[in-house]
Amino acid sequence: MHRVAKRNSTERPTNLKTEEESIIADHTIAAISTPAGEGAIALVRVSGTNAVAVADKVFRGKEKPSRFASHVQHFGEIFDRADRLIDQVMLAVHRAPTSYTGEDLIEISCHGGTLVTAKVLEACLHAGARAARPGEFTERAFLNGKMDLTQAEAVIDLIRAKTDLALRSATEQLEGRLGEKIRKIRDDLISLLAHIDASIDFPEEGIAPDEGETLRGRLDSVREQIDAL
Repeated sequence: MHRVAKRNSTERPTNLKTEEESIIADHTIAAISTPAGEGAIALVRVSGTNAVAVADKVFRGKEKPSRFASHVQHFGEIFDRADRLIDQVMLAVHRAPTSYTGEDLIEISCHGGTLVTAKVLEACLHAGARAARPGEFTERAFLNGKMDLTQAEAVIDLIRAKTDLALRSATEQLEGRLGEKIRKIRDDLISLLAHIDASIDFPEEGIAPDEGETLRGRLDSVREQIDAL
C-alpha cells in the first residue's frame, strides 16, 4: 500500500520552485516602512539580491554599504539620480540569511518628512529596486523560511492589537507557539497513522495494532489539543 506524505499546513514546501520564488529571485523591492505623515524619523527598506547594490548607488559615507558589517548603523547621505542631496541618514545592512526577510536587507533611517521620505524611496527605485506590494516583506520572510504561516498572520494581528489580551495572543503566535502546537498535533497523528498502517501492511512483522480503548484515548488526546487551540 502506498501513501502520499502529508505536508504541515503551517510550513511551506521546500522541494518546489514556485512562481512566487522565481519572481522574488529576480526582483529587489523597496518601501517606506513607517506610517505616512510627518515625524522625527522614517524608515525605508530595500530587500533582495541587489539590495546592497542599490544602497551603493544612493548612499555616500566613509565607505560603501557593500563593505559594511551586518547589523551596524552608518551615517551618510542619500543622493538622487541627478546627484542632488536628499537627506542625511543612518543606513544598516542586514545580510542574508540573518535578516527579517532572509535576504540582503537595507534599512535607511531618514528624517520623517513626507517629501523627503518619498524622495529617498524614489532614489532607491531609480537605482534598481521596484515598489513593494503591501505585505511583501513579510511574504518574503515566509517564502524564505524565516517564519511559518501562523507567524506571518501574527504580524498583522500584532499591528492591529487594541487590547493587552490581543497583544499577548499575537506575540505568542509570533514567537511560534501556535505553530509548535500544530506541529505536535500533526506529529501525533502521523505517529498514530504509521502504527496502524504498519500493522495492516506488514502483519508478518508482528506489529500489533493498538487496542480499541488505547486508540480511542490517543485520538481523544489529539482532539483535546485541537480544541485548546
